[in-house]
Amino acid sequence: MNEEQETSSIPATQRLSLTIFGANGGTGAAAVKQALAAGHRVTAVTRHPEQFAQRHDRLTVFKGDATVIADVVEAITGADAVLSALGVPYSRVSISLYSDSARCLVEAMAQTGGRRLVVVTSSAVDPDGFPVTSPVSRIIGKYLIGPVIHSLGRTMYADMLRMEEIVRGSGMDWTILRPPALFDKEAAGPVEVSLAPMAGQFIARQDLAAIMLTEASSTQHHRETLYVRSLDGRPSILRTIWDDGIGKKKK
Repeated sequence: MNEEQETSSIPATQRLSLTIFGANGGTGAAAVKQALAAGHRVTAVTRHPEQFAQRHDRLTVFKGDATVIADVVEAITGADAVLSALGVPYSRVSISLYSDSARCLVEAMAQTGGRRLVVVTSSAVDPDGFPVTSPVSRIIGKYLIGPVIHSLGRTMYADMLRMEEIVRGSGMDWTILRPPALFDKEAAGPVEVSLAPMAGQFIARQDLAAIMLTEASSTQHHRETLYVRSLDGRPSILRTIWDDGIGKKKK
């Protein structure tokens, strides 16, 4: 196995107190569910707690905004790790959720003494983030899928890059996850992570959530940016573009 890659089913190995932002989104909700199943204590942060259906005696549903420093400080106080699965739809107008939330997370963690931070951006922020192996895939990616994704998500990806810059400059024990297009399946399965872009353009939200939880309790990838992908399951690319960017709502 390549030294920069690892394959696993992402088991939980430690009992932690976790704060998860974007808990009402697909990835965030999956992370909350898996964290509780693994025995962690979870604070699920959402602007709309009335829409959050999960209940558990180790779960606190916190009404808060990731761009309001007072909310963030209250939500993360006492947390062993902070996870951000925030997301917004594609938009032609300027997007600032990612960078605004990153500033608040970094400032709040400095105030509360928190160290471990795991955030999700996208492999699409990297022009070489979708390597392909076949000539047909290369043509489709270069002239069809790539231009569509980058045109729809231009302002979102620009703000994700600002988020990454803020996180990297924070001095925290951070890990940035760059997933490809997201889809849903019933349960987490085998995944691959790498320091370099990988061929394969999909990851299940359940798999991404599992990786977030593994990174929260691991020191292996402190201050590294990881590319991630699922090793089983493959949805429709057009359906994924809609679900992941156009139909997605801010949580």
